[in-house]
Formats: sequence, C-alpha cells, structure tokens
Amino acid sequence: MTNELIEYKQQNETLLGNNEFEEYPRIRDLEDCIKEVVVGQDELIRRIATSLYNAHYLGTKCVEFIIGGSGTGKTLTMEAFCKEMGLAYTIENATQYTQEGYVGESVNRMLSNLVKNSGYDFQKAENGILIIDEIAKKTTKGRGASSDGRDISGEGVLDSLLPILSGAPINIKVNNKDIQFETKNLRIFLMDACSGLEKQKENKKIGFNRSNEKEKLSPEKSIYTKEDLIAYGFTPEFVGRITKIHVTNPIETETLVRIQKESKESVYRMYEKGLKNMGIELVTYENFFKDVAKATLNYGTGARELANTTNYVFENLMYKIYDYEGRVNVAELREGVVTDNSNFAIY
Repeated sequence: MTNELIEYKQQNETLLGNNEFEEYPRIRDLEDCIKEVVVGQDELIRRIATSLYNAHYLGTKCVEFIIGGSGTGKTLTMEAFCKEMGLAYTIENATQYTQEGYVGESVNRMLSNLVKNSGYDFQKAENGILIIDEIAKKTTKGRGASSDGRDISGEGVLDSLLPILSGAPINIKVNNKDIQFETKNLRIFLMDACSGLEKQKENKKIGFNRSNEKEKLSPEKSIYTKEDLIAYGFTPEFVGRITKIHVTNPIETETLVRIQKESKESVYRMYEKGLKNMGIELVTYENFFKDVAKATLNYGTGARELANTTNYVFENLMYKIYDYEGRVNVAELREGVVTDNSNFAIY
C-alpha cells in the first residue's frame, strides 16, 4: 500500500490494548448463553465454540461449512456467537455475487461490508466473521442446472473466493479508497441446505453396493465428507480449503416445543411476559405447544415459521384485550386456537 493508504487505514483502526491478547470467557459459559437462544443444536454449538476458540488462541484456520435445512438455526446460531463474543460480522448471500470482472457484485465486496459493519475498525474486521449463505447455489446441482460449462455466477464465484478462504491479503474498496484487507485471521462460515445431498449420498451407497459396509464419516464425524461436496458440484480447490463440516439437527416437534418454552427469542415468551407486565395471567391447554409445533412443521420451513404461527394465535386475543373496557385478569387459550384464533377467553 502507499503511505497515504497506510495512514488512512491506521487512522480508522481501534487498537485493542496495544495489541494485548483479548481473553474470551470460559467456553462453557459462552456455550450456555448460545443455548438460551438456539435450542436443539447442542452439538453444533459446542463444535463451533471450540473452533472459534482454537482460531483465537491457537491461530488455526477456520473455514467451516454448516449444512442444514431451512429453519434449522444456521443463521441464528452464527448471529448469536458473533453478538455474544463481540465479533464483527457480515452475512452475505452468495447468489448476488459474480466472478471478478463481470457484471454483478465482486466477492471482495463481502469484505468491504464487513469493514463497514465493524464501524471501520479494520483490526476488528480482519479478526471478524464472514458468513456466506446459499453457497451451494454456486454449484451446478445447487442451481438445478445440467450444463458442465463454466459459469461466471457459479464456479467462477467459488474460484474468486479461494484467496479469501486461503488467508491471502485482498485489495478492497473502502470509502472509494483501495485498502489491503488481511484475511489470515478471518473466520469464515459457509452455509446451505445442499438440497438433494442426502439422496446423492444414499444413491452412491446403493450404486457401489456399500450396504454392508460401515458408514464412512469425515474426520470430524460429520455424516458428509469432502468427497460428497465435490460430487455435489463444489470444485476440489474450494472444498480443499474447508476445515470442518457441520450438519444441523432436523427440526422436529419436540424441538419446536422446547424453542417455545426455552429460547430467549421465543415469540410465545414475549407474549407471556408482555401479558404478565399488564397484570394478566396467560393460561394454555395441555397440548398447546405441540399443536403450535405441528402446525409450524406443515409449512416445511422449520423454526422460521414458528413466529408466524404464534403471532396468528395471539392476534385476536391481543386485540380483544386492548379493546376491553374492564380489567382483564386471565387470558385463556383454548383447544383449537392454533387453527382458529377465536378460540380463547378473557376474564
């Protein structure tokens, strides 16, 4: 960089105690905090926590892939870690990016966004987290395409990401100035549902007559291996830079019941707390939480739909409470309210 650019970067950096090593909290305490927000993904939380601590204390490279269906908590988990640890982060959707030199967003823009989100604290940004969602959409199978030809919005993007994944210094634009961004300490998390990956793996087992063989796992005990990702359409060069593969637990009825009762992000708990502050006791019937969970699962979007289902349940009830002329002491949700939100009583 020129002296002018070095000076610009230094002026916008906030040095942490003259580069003194920042201490993280006890890992179990962090883990417990994340579990208060994300329910049903205990193993995922523990593995990611360990990876982040290894990157911080040991300097290990962290380029990890989280595979999981819609609404299983991939984004929520990463946001919770970033907020609890005070890390700068950006969540980027891979589908909006194209290969360098073509019409569309260059992948280097991801780093510019990270710098912006850090409040232009370059040291914080360079030690932050880059989260790239929908990354499998850059593969042929992920896009549902049949062509084997090169695609500037597909394989070209994966190739453009290689220097960032490798920890190379990257030139980016910040406030119309060219700045060198150091990626060697950057933590990177790739995410996608990888739709069809499980069927591909099953077909592969059948095709090679492996039914009697022990299931092959990755070194990290994931049910998917790097070989599976390459077969799915990721380039070997891209997969070679991934340090760990995670798989989220599927969202089932019992998990959704726990989310409603335990998560700090629970919409039900928000209503319960709000009514309590108004001096109103909320009463539900025995299978209420299971009924909400089952209705949510019908949409096929995991926990993401839970808020909508819960908001529907409370919509008429809250209107009646706000409109009630006397004092309300009890709000009772009655059986059937999940499909007909007029099934309640206030008294």
